[in-house]
Amino acid sequence: MKWIKSFGGPLILLPRDSIELWLGSYGPAGEDDWDEEDTEYWRISEAVKDFAEAVDVNGKEGLVLANGNSPTCFLESQSLFVQQLARGPEVDLVEGVVRALPSIQWQHSTEWVCEGPSLLFDSAMFGPNVRDGDGLAVNLNAGKYMIRCAYRQPDPSAGIFVALTILVPIS
Repeated sequence: MKWIKSFGGPLILLPRDSIELWLGSYGPAGEDDWDEEDTEYWRISEAVKDFAEAVDVNGKEGLVLANGNSPTCFLESQSLFVQQLARGPEVDLVEGVVRALPSIQWQHSTEWVCEGPSLLFDSAMFGPNVRDGDGLAVNLNAGKYMIRCAYRQPDPSAGIFVALTILVPIS
């Protein structure tokens, strides 16, 4: 299973055909000396402080996961992002999360429109430089999704603490 994390800011999930339009923490032509407060990266970092939220990216919707500096994976069979906030020794994190799913009390929800196959990557990156290996492929059907989020300690005896974001199709 592939895990990714950012260099400190949020992760963003964008449709593959929108990645080229993402400027991240760079200027319009890829300048790295651009005023950070004028960047897309700054805009979403300020807008999404907790959990996950849909954001506008050049007329299309992206999904931002706030805990980007935490190792993150996508469980395709569950349509679930798992962000590891803390982990004890010798623990199968994914197995613990899957066991705990039926008892999760979701703390936050929002709607998001997915335009099909997407890539989750560090939102600071300059879109034209993003390659498949820089993120997690998320192959969802196009449509509207309910995004539900929670923080959870799936196994209190194991020292695991995670942020969960599940994508539930609406239409």
